[in-house]
Amino acid sequence: MSDATIKFANKLELRYSFNNKSNYMDAMTKLRCEKEVLTLIRSLADLLDVKLTVYNEPYDKEGGFREKLGVAGESSRSISIVLNLVMQVLTRPSLSVGGQSLMDRSPEDEEEMQRELSKLRRELRLKTPGATPSHHLIDLLNTSPRFCKCKSNFYEALKGYPKVTKISLRELNEKDRSRSGLLEVKRDQFDYFILRSDDLPTVKDNRATIEIISPVLKDSKYRWKGIYNKGGGTIDFYMQDEDFKKQMFDDKISFTSGMCIDCVLEIARRLSELGEVVNVSYTVTTVVRTRFDKMEIVTPQGKRHLRKLEAEKKQLTLDLFG
Repeated sequence: MSDATIKFANKLELRYSFNNKSNYMDAMTKLRCEKEVLTLIRSLADLLDVKLTVYNEPYDKEGGFREKLGVAGESSRSISIVLNLVMQVLTRPSLSVGGQSLMDRSPEDEEEMQRELSKLRRELRLKTPGATPSHHLIDLLNTSPRFCKCKSNFYEALKGYPKVTKISLRELNEKDRSRSGLLEVKRDQFDYFILRSDDLPTVKDNRATIEIISPVLKDSKYRWKGIYNKGGGTIDFYMQDEDFKKQMFDDKISFTSGMCIDCVLEIARRLSELGEVVNVSYTVTTVVRTRFDKMEIVTPQGKRHLRKLEAEKKQLTLDLFG
């Protein structure tokens, strides 16, 4: 199919409003912003298995700068949903009014998002009438670290370009008439989209199992090496359980090849420039038990940890049913 025969039943209009009457925009700022918008379109389309192609279209000159992205594909309805999600995500803040990040997500949030995406994918594939993203899915996508990073890059580029006073988004049809309401973000709101740091909340795995490959007993600056049961990959980790290290140093616990520890593992994470979640470091804070073949030994600190977990579980039950 040639470019001339492609039908663009869906278009995304992005308008940058300026503090003067010109319609010229800094090319580097425009390209940085366009990259993030295209990343959002492509990522959301891939999540929903929607096939589409995006083209730039010219726009008549008028106040500010307007960018028009023509989007073609197999299903106009599916593309419309993707563009609606792009607009919703790009105009919803990533930070609270107090500046707190909204990316503090649990593994359950990730599982719920995948279930919601699977449901919407199935509805789009079957062309179910009235198929539309739930408010819950929009909330989950909005707080996804990957998309928060896209938004942060987008608004950070605009914040450094004082000429832009606000941005506006709407979906158009093939005749350039509105298919959606107008969503806009003003300059004084940009800060609520820009991440203060790429660091993410630390994840704690209370049921981690690590097969120790090489321990380091004397110098805490060096990391131990082991195989982590979640994924089966080799990790370098810090051992902060001083009691356990002393027990090994005093030969109360002897290291043997194939020895495993059940432990509390803290995982420090951060966002890459592409919005991918990267594990930066691993730290064992408590060794609960050691295992070799069929022999298991619960450590004294492990007993204290298990008693604490049991007490918290009982308290939660009392709170729920008391």
